[in-house]
Amino acid sequence: MEIRQLKYFIEIRRTGSISLAAENLGLTQPALSQQIALLERELKVSLFERSRRGMALTEAGEIFAGKAAAILESCADLEAELRRGGNPVQVSFAVGETLAEHFVPQLLVNLMRKFPDTRFRVIESNLTEIRAALRDGSVDFALAPEPLSENTFTNRYLIEDEILPVVSADDPLSQRRVDWEKLRTREWILFHPGSAIRKISDGIFAETEKRFQPRISMELRSVAGAVQCLEAGLGVGFISDLSLTPGLAALRLPQLTRRRRFFLTHRRNAEKIAGIAGAILQFAGAVQKS
Repeated sequence: MEIRQLKYFIEIRRTGSISLAAENLGLTQPALSQQIALLERELKVSLFERSRRGMALTEAGEIFAGKAAAILESCADLEAELRRGGNPVQVSFAVGETLAEHFVPQLLVNLMRKFPDTRFRVIESNLTEIRAALRDGSVDFALAPEPLSENTFTNRYLIEDEILPVVSADDPLSQRRVDWEKLRTREWILFHPGSAIRKISDGIFAETEKRFQPRISMELRSVAGAVQCLEAGLGVGFISDLSLTPGLAALRLPQLTRRRRFFLTHRRNAEKIAGIAGAILQFAGAVQKS
C-alpha cells in the first residue's frame, strides 16, 4: 500500500467519479482504475460500488476512508512540522464573492492551522479578474466557477453549488405552486453583467423563452446586497444555494435551476502550493459531504 494510492482513493471518494478524479490527479482513467484495483486486491475487499451514477463506498470502503484520511492528515501535519522555522512563505489566491463569503473563512482557519509559516492573501474578484490574475501570475491559484482551458493550467474539481430563483419568504409566491408564467412579469434583481451568476441567469432566460427581456429593477455587485434586497421583497432573483437565508424562499423549478462547479486552478508543476492544494481539496470534500 502506498501513500499515493490513499490519495487516489480519497479523491475518488470526494468526487464520486473515476473520470473526474483521474482528471484532477493528472492520470488516465485506466491507470487510476488499475491503482484502485491493486489496492482492493491487497486489502482483499471491494472499496467502491460502481454504477451509472458514479462511485459509492462499500461498507468496507467507509471504514477504510476514515483510516486513510487520518493517515494523510498525519502526513500533512508531519510536512508542516518539518517546514516550521523556515522563512515565511506568502501565498495569494483569487476567489469570487460567493465562496469568499461562505467557504473561504473556515478554509483559511483550516489552512492557517496546517501551514502556520505561510501567510495567506485572499483577493476577492469577479471571473474576468480571476482569469487575468492567473494568467499574469499575480496570484498563485484561484477558486473559480469556470476552469481555464490553457494547457499551462491545472483545473481540479473543488465543490458544487446550485443557482436557483428566490423570493422573499413573505412573498405570496413562496406559499404556492410557481411556474414561469407567474415569474416572467415580475421585477428582477440580478447581478451585474459580467458576473458568473449573471452569465448563468442570462443563459436560463434565453433557454426558457426566446427574446425574453426581464424587467430589471436592480443590477448589483454584492451578494450580501442582493440577498438583503431579495429579503425585502423588492423582486425575484437568482442566487447560489450557499447564500440562502431564512428570509428567502427558493423556487424549485428544474427549468430555472442550474448546478455549478467550482475549480481549484493553478499553473502546472506548482510545487509551492502542492501541499496547500491538497489540504484545500480535502477540506472541500468534507464540506460537500456535511
